[in-house]
Amino acid sequence: MFPFILLSIFFGILCGIFFPQQMIAIKWIGQVFINMLKLIVLPLIFCALVSAIASIGAIKKLGSIGVYTLGYVLFSVSIAVSIGLILLNTFQPGNGVAPSLILANATPIDLKPVPFSSYLLTLFPPNILEAAVKYEIMPIVFFSIVFALSCLSVGKTAHPVTDFISGLRDIFVKMVIWLMYLTPVGLFSLLAAAIAEASLQHLLLKSLGGMLMFIIIFLFGLFLQIVWQLAVIVFLAGKNSKEFLSTASNALITAFATSSSMATLPVTMLVAKEQNISDEVARFVLPLATTINLAGTAMYEAVSALFFCQVLGYDLSILAQIGVFLTAILAGMGATGIPEGGLITMVMVLRAVNVPVSAIGLLLPFDRILDRFRTMTNVWGDLACATTVEYFHTKKNR
Repeated sequence: MFPFILLSIFFGILCGIFFPQQMIAIKWIGQVFINMLKLIVLPLIFCALVSAIASIGAIKKLGSIGVYTLGYVLFSVSIAVSIGLILLNTFQPGNGVAPSLILANATPIDLKPVPFSSYLLTLFPPNILEAAVKYEIMPIVFFSIVFALSCLSVGKTAHPVTDFISGLRDIFVKMVIWLMYLTPVGLFSLLAAAIAEASLQHLLLKSLGGMLMFIIIFLFGLFLQIVWQLAVIVFLAGKNSKEFLSTASNALITAFATSSSMATLPVTMLVAKEQNISDEVARFVLPLATTINLAGTAMYEAVSALFFCQVLGYDLSILAQIGVFLTAILAGMGATGIPEGGLITMVMVLRAVNVPVSAIGLLLPFDRILDRFRTMTNVWGDLACATTVEYFHTKKNR
């Protein structure tokens, strides 16, 4: 698949430059791909969030270890999103990038303005099915969280429901996997049309420079996320930095190679054992953290949304950026176990700031490699979480 994606990028750029009119004429192919992506998003987000929260098992399991884990996850993901937003607001890589790179594949309904006050009202609709029909994603997210917590509260009698939803999640994941086989075709159309629009406006080189700057800023943000967590591991938990990094390298390499936190979990568990993290902590914290502690993904959602807003010239208020902050955290929680999960759940964040979903096509050429760095950051965060929880749990039981 990866060689075909590289070929689609190569030919998409060339055809966009040398055959702009023809590429604009076939941009409908990319729009079909985006529509198929949007078709799966709502049911997938519902099933993924419910499954993630239900994986806790029961509310009573949230003892001290559970509280420490959830507290660390919320803190870590919040820091990650904050880092991303601060960097994007400081450097503003989207300024000067041609809006046509996004608007070339947009539909009129994507561009319909939504005032922030109206957006807040949509969070609590009188009819959840009507909200789904209108493609209002955040009400679905809030409903999913409340539904999952209710399932935990009910207990055993809700197990058939959560098992059914977990099965549905696996089915939708399989649909996403099939859809990803069409990525080279959709990517070619989206990229070629966007390049053609920018080329006709003589803004192509400047736009590519902005994209490169965005990627560098995002990777720097991930680096900062890793650094502050290493500081916690060293100065709070008292671990030796070189020894910890050496031990964790196996998990990080596996994460980069597989681009999957779930696939890396057995290696992560082994690293935790080598770092003398108790089985009681590791067996609860690491599976749960792998499910919801997706700081790298959450940062990606936030910085991408803000980058697109800068490209389109949207001046986001503080309240709007707080909305991005909260939505990115929730979107990160819903990305577990989904191929290209950052792209799928990004739809939530883009809808929150009224950015056309077709903007995702701008990131498709780079997402595979960025996903590997996000996964490394997520796995590193899982180890940092387990180490921190072990410290507080041990301190409490002394």
